[in-house]
Order: sequence, then structure tokens, then C-alpha cells
Amino acid sequence: MFGFFKALTGNSASKGHAPGKGRALSNLLVGGYPEHLYPVDDPQGVGGYQLAIEALIRDESPEVIYLRSETEDLSVVRKGLAYLSRIGGQVGVADQLPDEEVAALFGVDVRSYQSAVVNPQGDAAAYAG
Repeated sequence: MFGFFKALTGNSASKGHAPGKGRALSNLLVGGYPEHLYPVDDPQGVGGYQLAIEALIRDESPEVIYLRSETEDLSVVRKGLAYLSRIGGQVGVADQLPDEEVAALFGVDVRSYQSAVVNPQGDAAAYAG
């Protein structure tokens, strides 16, 4: 079930890995839980992040998708959030970015975004897409 997603991320044992331990630092990690993020092998943000997000949605169906970078480069995190906004129906969280920026990427006000994070199935989630 998770084989395709793991193949896209290039790491089948990355859950719970300490950042940078046994692998290069990643500028994008994605997952359905903040403590279980998978590194995505797409350092330039040329489309691998889209495939990884689609696989995560298909394989795990998370209510919230968490995006993080282990580096100072947050450009692929922003691209991932913008992609989530375009496909709609998903709530994205990037704790390294201010809520105002994430809300703007989703085209909603900060309060609606924060409500959708707390209650992804609530009324505010309908605006995220």
C-alpha cells in the first residue's frame, strides 16, 4: 500500500528518523502527522513534490498534510502548499511559515485557516480550495 509513496520519497525507513541522520537534509518532508514526515526527493521543486503529495493523499488520506524543511530553503514547502491550494479539499500546515502566509496561499483569512487546521472537516475547510 505504501510502496509507491516510499518509492517516490526515496526512503522506505524515514519515519522517525532524526533530521539528517543517515541521509542528506531534505528541503521538503510531507506526511499526515507532524511526527511522521517523509523526505521528498525533489530539491529543485520540479514536480516530485506533487507526486509525493498525491501519493500521500491516495495512500493515507490524511485530514491535514504537514510540510516541513530541514534546511533554510522553504521554497519547495511554499510550492507544496500552493499545490495543495490548487487541488483543493486538503488542509496544509507548514509550522515554519507564519499562519498569515499559509492562509494567503490558500486564499483564506487567517482565522478561517486556523479553524480548518483545528477542525479539517468543519465549515472553514470548505474554503480551502
